[in-house]
Amino acid sequence: MEIRMLQKSELLSALHLVWDVFAEDVAPGYGPEGVKEFQKFIKYDNMRAMLERGEVIFFGAFEGGGLCGAAAVKSIGHICLFYVKKDCQGKGIGRMLFTAVYHFCAKQLRVNRITVNAAPEAAEKYLHMGMRQIDAEQSVNGMRYVPMEMYISPMDMSQPAQGKKNHTGLIIGGIIAAVLVLALIVGGGTVLIKNLYQLNRRDIGGIGGNTDQWNDDSDDPMNPDSPLWDERDNYGDGTETPAVSGVAAIPEYIADDLPYEIEEEDYTYTDDEKQTTLINFSVKYPNLQGLDKKVQDQINEKIKKCAMLTVDEIYNNPSQEFKEKILGTQNPILASVVTYKVCYANEHFISIIFEDMGVKGSEEDSYQHLRTLNIGLKDGRIYEVKDIVNLNGEFTEEWLGIMREEAGEVNFLAELDEEDLIKTLGGESIDGNYVANFFVDKEGLEIGYDLNYVPGDPADLKFVWVTAPFSFEQIKPYEKDKEFFAFFR
Repeated sequence: MEIRMLQKSELLSALHLVWDVFAEDVAPGYGPEGVKEFQKFIKYDNMRAMLERGEVIFFGAFEGGGLCGAAAVKSIGHICLFYVKKDCQGKGIGRMLFTAVYHFCAKQLRVNRITVNAAPEAAEKYLHMGMRQIDAEQSVNGMRYVPMEMYISPMDMSQPAQGKKNHTGLIIGGIIAAVLVLALIVGGGTVLIKNLYQLNRRDIGGIGGNTDQWNDDSDDPMNPDSPLWDERDNYGDGTETPAVSGVAAIPEYIADDLPYEIEEEDYTYTDDEKQTTLINFSVKYPNLQGLDKKVQDQINEKIKKCAMLTVDEIYNNPSQEFKEKILGTQNPILASVVTYKVCYANEHFISIIFEDMGVKGSEEDSYQHLRTLNIGLKDGRIYEVKDIVNLNGEFTEEWLGIMREEAGEVNFLAELDEEDLIKTLGGESIDGNYVANFFVDKEGLEIGYDLNYVPGDPADLKFVWVTAPFSFEQIKPYEKDKEFFAFFR
């Protein structure tokens, strides 16, 4: 599969594809006026003129040399066309196209928000890709649509696009990106943003950023010294949605009529008194209310402990070795920003993902981690990979193949033999490099690693986490704990 920008000579083929898919999938929900209006919009002369003026950019998905999908985004970050051939749908092509558009908007267009007027029947797909509905369904000139948007992560605006797919987590491109994320998310970060703003613009300008989008710094709503700073809500501050290729891409499931409530807790701490040390923590995690009191307290304590893992490690209960490291570091940084997603919740079970980004001491110590927590709600039992799956050669062979497909790298994890795979999936991390995780979502469950290679390790392919998806049917031959899988049947 190849995803790339289209040339003007390929425009006509793309428009034919768009019309064919529209006529079959969308037009039946439109009146004659709406169909006519759409035909007018995609007229070749109109699209060619917009393409030549740089008002719209087309992307195409190619399989076997043939065009199987096309997307168009305006220079303001608005997706105006997005279609995949009928016989090519369901293969992840739409997600790959969307990822290409996302990264182009982040790095080349330098916009803070992506918008789309989604056909009503396509709104659910956009939700799964990380967008959110911002208004009720509209109808203009007979064309029905659902207004949707997605804010672009500042991390992606300062990190070269990697082109990886699915839920794979990509490693942070450097301390500037990591600290900028922290500054934007943690309360009271305006001063830090002011200090980093110019540095960050110089950095992204060096990797092809469109620095001409704003005439000068005073026109840029992301410049705290700009008069537009107080109007940034109109542009988006880039902190509301994680990267589309990460946790946002996971299809969540929360059952109706749960016998408990899922509330949000938030631990924040900023030390403004220290002159040489930056300390910033923002940790969000779910809190369950309505369970049996005794079990509920145990479960909530386990959830909080998982969320606060880094804060406890570097601040609340640091080791003597870590204390000595900080004392020997000039201008140390202690920072942790934790966000979460409840990806599966029913009466008996909950699966939670935590993404943790921050700095553990110095510029060289920026990190990004994935942690998961899977808990039975009757007894508070925590499930690990080794508890639910028979770890044998047959399973690891299939699992490794899926991991390599997800990573898009045939040599991914080539440094591990079968024994190592079984050992690490069973909980032995091998110097902390391979931390086994799994989570349950709407489509099944995913099993993988949080990866922590030391700098310079030749096995490091710049992933921070990768997980392999299994449907509940696919995982059946490897089931170990029948009671666990009974939660979902």
